[in-house]
Amino acid sequence: DPRRMRVLSAKRLALLAFALLALLALGAAQGGAELELAEIDDAELDALLSDAEALGLDTGDDVGADAPDEPSGAVELAPETPEEPDELEPAGSVEPDPEPAGAVEPVPEPDPEPEPARKTPEPVPEKKEKPRPVAAAPAPPPAYKNKGPPPTLRVRLGQEPGACTYCKAAAHKLQVALTHAHFDHHDDERSVETARLGKEKLPEDVFLRHMREVCDDEAYWSKVYASYDFDTGGRVLTGAGLDWSTPNDPRAKHTGLDHARDLKAACKKMESEAEHAGLYHVFWEGREAYTGRKWYFQDAFCNARGHACHPATLEGRDEL
Repeated sequence: DPRRMRVLSAKRLALLAFALLALLALGAAQGGAELELAEIDDAELDALLSDAEALGLDTGDDVGADAPDEPSGAVELAPETPEEPDELEPAGSVEPDPEPAGAVEPVPEPDPEPEPARKTPEPVPEKKEKPRPVAAAPAPPPAYKNKGPPPTLRVRLGQEPGACTYCKAAAHKLQVALTHAHFDHHDDERSVETARLGKEKLPEDVFLRHMREVCDDEAYWSKVYASYDFDTGGRVLTGAGLDWSTPNDPRAKHTGLDHARDLKAACKKMESEAEHAGLYHVFWEGREAYTGRKWYFQDAFCNARGHACHPATLEGRDEL
């Protein structure tokens, strides 16, 4: 094998160098004489090799002489023999590395809390749809029963055209006008009530706009008020704020008289006598200060003693 021959040649060179070194050391010990490599003959070289073999060194004589010589200095390295792996230690024999000092042990995570048991919703009972009521047929009109003659139309004292009815119509007109003036100035009914309880007067321009010509509207007096004669006897004045509204009765006949002038005169008289202070005073007092009726201006200016609608005045016991 050429590779083996190269290895053996290298061994030979090494043995030769070893022998030369040993010889030089021996000569230096015997006398310090220097030896030259040219003075060593074949016999002495064989003797050195024999000594080397006696020391147990392999001189390579067993290699055939016919092996071709390799050029001097050409040395090939032997192939690396793979190292055998270390024997595996049996399982369980390996000790774990000690933990470094001061290492913090991980805190175990707490077990998750069990979720609360979900309550199963109770089944909602289905609502039974009630049958829709069927509209009943309209009841037939009751059979006409003859109750005799209709009630008699009766005129009471103070309902005829005159001082009492004119006074009531004028008081109604002034109360409505002053109330509208307050609603025109304030935001709502609550604000009006607050101003009334606080006895607050309106700005002068607002008061005059609503109250200055309130009694002069003759068209209003003519349209709203009228007089009727009953076939049972008697005459009544009908209209806003009075006991009678326009009667729908064949026994009541329109007289055709116009009472606008008398009504206007009564309104202006009341406004002049009460003046602004009197009108404000009654408005601030309100219905609670009188009988509680809706038209409390009539209670203040017409129904009080000495006024046109007081019973004593109507019966002629008191003069206006």
